[in-house]
Amino acid sequence: MAQADYDFNTVKPDIRPLPAAAANRSSAHRPGIWRQRNMPRKIPTGYYVYTISVDDVVRYIGKGKGLRLYSHMKEVRHRLNRNFKLRSIGSRFQRNLTRAVISGAKVVEQVLVDELTEKAAYKLEYEKLREYVYAGKRDQLWNVTASIQTPSEQQAFIERLKRNLNSRDRWIRYFSERTLVALEGNNVRTTPAAVALVATAPRGATTPKSRS
Repeated sequence: MAQADYDFNTVKPDIRPLPAAAANRSSAHRPGIWRQRNMPRKIPTGYYVYTISVDDVVRYIGKGKGLRLYSHMKEVRHRLNRNFKLRSIGSRFQRNLTRAVISGAKVVEQVLVDELTEKAAYKLEYEKLREYVYAGKRDQLWNVTASIQTPSEQQAFIERLKRNLNSRDRWIRYFSERTLVALEGNNVRTTPAAVALVATAPRGATTPKSRS
């Protein structure tokens, strides 16, 4: 079925097993048929760090164990077997991955390093994500978190926290002050919750600096 036959808001794909004679045909025009179906799955050893590429562009960096790296496409396949709306998919990564599969994109999972401990896998995942952010590729990744910031982004975040100290909202003042203390003391890494707090604070909701 051609891409034009799909409504990206309400998708009702016709996904049926291919005949044996057609198993090796190109499937770029058939959403829901992927290379993994005809290839053996290798289970990595221990914890590992992996990537998911869409049309040869790395879109996801993650860590896992067992069949974790295959779970993302498994979720997409299950979704395409039922009616759904793209805009209702909560995960940005899953929303973009589903859209890519519908359009016929090539999806490849690749293990970077395995035989790791859970702690080592977590550390390597963070380092790889940070490499992409520092290289100016934040928008390329579909799963990078706001807690990973470049020095300039970190400075802008600190300046926003300082402005929040004059907010009319006492909770914004309280958490901004606590986050500043932690950052200046290098006690904690910037958390997604703190970033969200700063991002949602109204820019105009401040009082004169003389206000207690």
